[in-house]
Amino acid sequence: MSTRDPSQGKIAIRGTGIGGITDDEIMNRATELASINGRANKGVTDDDLRQAREELLGQSLPASTAEDSEGSGSLSRDPSDPPSLTGRQIPDHEGPDDEQVTERLVMEGVEEANHEQMLQGRRKRE
Repeated sequence: MSTRDPSQGKIAIRGTGIGGITDDEIMNRATELASINGRANKGVTDDDLRQAREELLGQSLPASTAEDSEGSGSLSRDPSDPPSLTGRQIPDHEGPDDEQVTERLVMEGVEEANHEQMLQGRRKRE
């Protein structure tokens, strides 16, 4: 059983904090996806495994927003104003931004809740 880098991917599954994602967790998620798609008795497909891996490794999440980032161009809306100099970006050497981590956790929670609702809906029909 291989374990992935815990700094990447999901932070929590069903409200439980996790470390690295294991192959067993990917297979469980793929089985759930097959059930949601009405293929519980037909087995797991390669697409189910790919989607499960992407979900659990956080590859299917949208990028976090950076609301404080500087806009390019002049702040004036007057077209006769020359464009402002934007300077250049230097590399950031800070740790993870708490706001982005919180935003990521919220997005994961919404995604996980949606997954759980689809799974429960499929189980009720079976």
